[in-house]
Amino acid sequence: MTVNREILGKALPMVREAAYQLERAQDMLDSARNWGVWDMLGGGLVTTLIKHGKADDANACIRQAARLMERVERLLPEAYVGEAPVDEGGFGRVADVLFDGFFTDLYMQGRLKDQRRAVDEMLSRVRRVERELVRAAG
Repeated sequence: MTVNREILGKALPMVREAAYQLERAQDMLDSARNWGVWDMLGGGLVTTLIKHGKADDANACIRQAARLMERVERLLPEAYVGEAPVDEGGFGRVADVLFDGFFTDLYMQGRLKDQRRAVDEMLSRVRRVERELVRAAG
């Protein structure tokens, strides 16, 4: 990747912040999954709401990382890292809150696991861009 110093000076801090936001998202998703275990063991509505709150926090971090990487991509089109793995919850979330049963909890655990894997993949791609920018900085 060939990058002039001005673009590098703008892009590298944004890429590093995006990586930080994705790491925060990983932590939040791990926390949501931990709360999900308690929820499956009979945690009740409060546990369900905490779990979804952690998932919402993760989605906020993922959105922030995506916005940063979109800005980087405008500077460096070759820095595209793919779509952000935001999970709005949809029907599964509604069912989890309304029915709050073992099977809806198990379903949500699977979605959290899938989202965590997608965040891991996006973070890997962001870290690749970061390494290339550091290499280009020489």
